[in-house]
Amino acid sequence: MSLNSKAIVSSRGQVVIPRALREKLGIHAGEEIFFYVRHDGEIELKRLTRSIEQFCGRCKRVNETMPAIDTDAAIAQAVIENDLEASRKESQ
Repeated sequence: MSLNSKAIVSSRGQVVIPRALREKLGIHAGEEIFFYVRHDGEIELKRLTRSIEQFCGRCKRVNETMPAIDTDAAIAQAVIENDLEASRKESQ
């Protein structure tokens, strides 16, 4: 099983991650991955692993319930902010 693989970008900008890489990284359908472009132009791909504890307190509203769609959007925004912060720390 070779972990050096190539893929073709579709007309819609989609790329299929080869099976060997998905298995090695533990990436499954529906999971999020993070693309990070390094200063030298190389692209890093990382599987996002988050626990709910990392997001506690970020989505709170006082005396108001939040619809599921808003909750999903808030969690997605928190993931993006957390990943940007982590990538900034890594590049320092």
